[in-house]
Amino acid sequence: MTDKNKANREYKSSLFSCIFSQKEYALQLYNALNGSDYDNPEDVEITTLENVVFINIYNDVSFMFNSTIQFYEHQSTFNPNIPLRNLFYLSNTYEKLIHKQEEDLYGSCLIQIPTPTCIVFYNGVQSKPDKMILKLSDAYINQEVKGSLELTVQMININSDYNQELKNESQALYGYSLYISKVREYNGNGMSVKEAAIKALDYCIDNDILADFFKERRNEVVGMILEEYTLEHIEQRSARMSRKLEALTQEIQAKDTELQAKDTELQAKDTELQAKDTELQAKEAELQAKEAEIARLRQLLAEK
Repeated sequence: MTDKNKANREYKSSLFSCIFSQKEYALQLYNALNGSDYDNPEDVEITTLENVVFINIYNDVSFMFNSTIQFYEHQSTFNPNIPLRNLFYLSNTYEKLIHKQEEDLYGSCLIQIPTPTCIVFYNGVQSKPDKMILKLSDAYINQEVKGSLELTVQMININSDYNQELKNESQALYGYSLYISKVREYNGNGMSVKEAAIKALDYCIDNDILADFFKERRNEVVGMILEEYTLEHIEQRSARMSRKLEALTQEIQAKDTELQAKDTELQAKDTELQAKDTELQAKEAELQAKEAEIARLRQLLAEK
């Protein structure tokens, strides 16, 4: 794995994670996604990973419910590697679950595991469709061979004017989406990120949008927004630098290819000139031989 593909962040509790790690909101979102009406948040078991040391990444929210395990991520910057990341999350969570239940992985009995669902909620500024499916197999180098492993992640766009019905079913998702959009709106109108975060909080509280949550965690929310915007700025700058570096690399490679072509052309011309020079030398030698023969014949005539 190259440096540019490594995670760029140490774990900071994001606003999305903070909201949906609460059982009530997690269950509400589950119901909205599945068209169900479960009403006991205590049946939800939060399984969000605190630390995956060997890859130094963290998932946003995961929980077990109704014999399933749900992985919910949010993205403000589109990341095509989310299926691979979810594979790590899923493997690590299953490993912990098997260890906790003291199951015999090598025994003769089938170990039953919760059915996984992987979803990423996108609220970035880059244009994306309502929904799309990201597949692990898209990353396979050999696309001609059908691999033994597939993992799919559904990406759901939660920006304004996208998937409104889903957001209406989950007031927590609607509140999160609206708050982020308000922060961007105010920040885009000249406010600092901190000022925008505070004004967006006031707007949501005044309009009874996740009001209790925002009142209780006001300072924490502002702090998380500042951290997320700082991270987003760093990631965007890194992405721009990567694109510039890639463009520069391609330009250098194109010029190198052009120079190699010219060098090959010059070598071909040099070979052609050498061939002509050899031909001229041969003709000169032939001419000298003929001149010598003429001189000899003149000498013979003179002697007679």
